[in-house]
Amino acid sequence: MKNFKFEIKDNELIIRLRLDETHGLSKSGRSIIISSSEGNFRLFDKDGPRYEFVNLTVHKRAPQDDVSDADSDTTE
Repeated sequence: MKNFKFEIKDNELIIRLRLDETHGLSKSGRSIIISSSEGNFRLFDKDGPRYEFVNLTVHKRAPQDDVSDADSDTTE
């Protein structure tokens, strides 16, 4: 798990992460990873394992040297 903590309080999942922390580029190189669960993980609370799983990725666009038309919603 990179850059996040969670807790379950009153049957609500609370996730905390720092938005100013980064963990490198994504595999495609188009995004900067802010936080990742690095796959699925099972939730636990004070009573032990729960039935829910979380798969979390928070990212932002990586700066591009030149803006490509591939990012637009229109096609030629």
